Amino acid sequence: MLSSFHFSYSIIWPTVWCFLSSSFNGLLGLFYAPAGLLGRGSRNEDIEHLGDATAVESKNGSVISSAAELNKPSTPYPKSIRYIRVPGEWEQRTNPQTAPNHPNIPEPRPGEIIYVTKGKFLAWGGTAMIERLPSGIVIKTPLPNPYCPPEEKDHQRNMRLEAQIYQRIGEHPRVPSSVNWNPDTCCLTMEYLENGNLRDYIRQNHRSITPWLRLQWARQAAEALTVLHAVDVIHCDLSPRNFLLDSDLNLKISDFGGASLCGSEPSAIPATRFRHPRYDWNVTPVFGDDIFSLGSLIYFIMTDCYPHQEVPSNEVEKLYEVQEFPDVSHLICGTIIMQCWSWQVDTAQAVYDYLKAVDKDCVL
Repeated sequence: MLSSFHFSYSIIWPTVWCFLSSSFNGLLGLFYAPAGLLGRGSRNEDIEHLGDATAVESKNGSVISSAAELNKPSTPYPKSIRYIRVPGEWEQRTNPQTAPNHPNIPEPRPGEIIYVTKGKFLAWGGTAMIERLPSGIVIKTPLPNPYCPPEEKDHQRNMRLEAQIYQRIGEHPRVPSSVNWNPDTCCLTMEYLENGNLRDYIRQNHRSITPWLRLQWARQAAEALTVLHAVDVIHCDLSPRNFLLDSDLNLKISDFGGASLCGSEPSAIPATRFRHPRYDWNVTPVFGDDIFSLGSLIYFIMTDCYPHQEVPSNEVEKLYEVQEFPDVSHLICGTIIMQCWSWQVDTAQAVYDYLKAVDKDCVL
């Protein structure tokens, strides 16, 4: 019997969340997280943590017939869900020793979903799994969940929204290039950005990042947000993980699946340290919500730290309520950061103009 390697991810989805998704469309976004369904404000530091893959060996007797094949379980909704990834046709061609021509696909046990890979795994989030195709581009596939069709439809809806926003923006240096959109599978292909997301890059390279590069990123982040607001898009989840870096370390904004388009209801909210104290889930988001988040983003860029990083999230909310923000007086961008936090700046364009002037006038 042939053996194959697959990767597993554990995601906790209690049955109650399927009920919420089907009964209260949009409420699910308040609780949804890639490592489970939690109250977004209850977690500490950065909200979304990308899944880590762990390799395990599997022996089975089924045969993969398509790179997009999904072996759907038929058991009742389980207490938890585990995604099992098995090699697709691309891996059979590129790695025949570890992915034979006729690999076996395991029969899913209760709580398992079998996913046949399209490319090299990069990351997964609340809506989609991200892989790099053999051609070099990236494909974003909505997470399947046959145990809860309404939730699966939510993922597909978010992908449709993201594709619509990419189309609305068009080509821009502060936004990843969209290569193709498949409305049948809700899969989006985009350019691959070599240096990953801003959060991880800063964490791994903070000692070598120059003040000039930090200022460039702050300016480019404001420019990117200006691009979104110009087409009536409110991101609703600005954070360092949602900005990507190309080969030249230029910043690009990404992940629009939870956004608000033309006043639509978003399926995401900002993380605690990126969310102003007056934020109300039941109220249509405004540009100022993103601008507050932009202040926290610039703070992270300039300091390598989240605002009040050592303070639990629930305490951060209390500090924000009484306008107690981190000291920024020593930062070159401190004035504009505080203006973002205190709602003293109205547009992302104003933030961009300020940072552009700082970049021009200041010798770092």
